[in-house]
Amino acid sequence: MRKRKKPIKFLLLSILSFLALIYIIFFIPPSYHIQIFSLQLPIVSLFLLSLFLFCFSLPTYLFKNRADGLLISIFAVSIFVFRLTNLTHPFFFILLVSLFLTLELLFTYKK
Repeated sequence: MRKRKKPIKFLLLSILSFLALIYIIFFIPPSYHIQIFSLQLPIVSLFLLSLFLFCFSLPTYLFKNRADGLLISIFAVSIFVFRLTNLTHPFFFILLVSLFLTLELLFTYKK
């Protein structure tokens, strides 16, 4: 049986997105807005995008499975979105965990 090589592009993407996360956390204030043409985007959206990329690429590199990386990244971003909208009750966390465990079982059962 042949071993599958781990794609190095996911490791590089995870390192770059981790560095972007560290830069955003330490050097950019939360109220900062990015101006793209006439559109102003809050820095929180860039933070969530880099968090998604980091949480997608690292598990994809480690587990060699994109579905697991996608589920982990959506779970992490949804927790942060819930925290930003002040949905901090433990019931929401339990609902998220049960939803993503069900999705993981669904994906592993189909294989």
